[in-house]
Amino acid sequence: MSGFFKWGRKAVTEPAAMPPAVTVSDPVVPSKVLPAFLSSVSRQSSPVLLDLGPVVGSNVQLFGDRLACRLHVQDLFEQIRRATDPAAADLVLASLRARLPTEPDSVDGILCWDVFDYLDPLVSHSLAGDLVRLLRPGGVLHGYFATASTPLSTFTRFVVEADDAIRLQAYPGPTTRRRVLSLRDVERMFGGLRLAESVLLRTGSREMLFRRAAASP
Repeated sequence: MSGFFKWGRKAVTEPAAMPPAVTVSDPVVPSKVLPAFLSSVSRQSSPVLLDLGPVVGSNVQLFGDRLACRLHVQDLFEQIRRATDPAAADLVLASLRARLPTEPDSVDGILCWDVFDYLDPLVSHSLAGDLVRLLRPGGVLHGYFATASTPLSTFTRFVVEADDAIRLQAYPGPTTRRRVLSLRDVERMFGGLRLAESVLLRTGSREMLFRRAAASP
């Protein structure tokens, strides 16, 4: 499910999908990078956010309350799940691109979550280039990137519990291997952006924040 949500004087919202009921098996992990992402985006007036994960009602509410933003939620994980032939990289890339805004320099913040862990390296590099073009000067991009190749049988829904805490909720996904890109490869993938934060987590992922240089005065 995807959606567009807007806050402001004339707020227009669509019904948000609520996350499944929290269970004791859903771990809550600290986030070192999300606070920097939120702080950066909050400096903009009526910022535009792009969330590449599924609609999570509590996240929509939190971002709206904190940032008074326009939020585009485009569930790229659903597109990946629907891909019947993972080897057809061009078809997968086309389906992902169809979910993105088309105007360059139009987004202040992008939440990638761990979408790149599920993608072929060639698709990853092409999609990353699209995201770089979407960011406005001064914009930021947040994501998680695998550091070890392990089997995957579920997707993860990232539910923001607080500015610095995220609940990880598993839901059905493809059976595949986690794709691993080296730190250097990730930096190359987002060429044109500066690596602002990089934290290695106990979950086996690296949480990263990229920033596009602000426009010259």
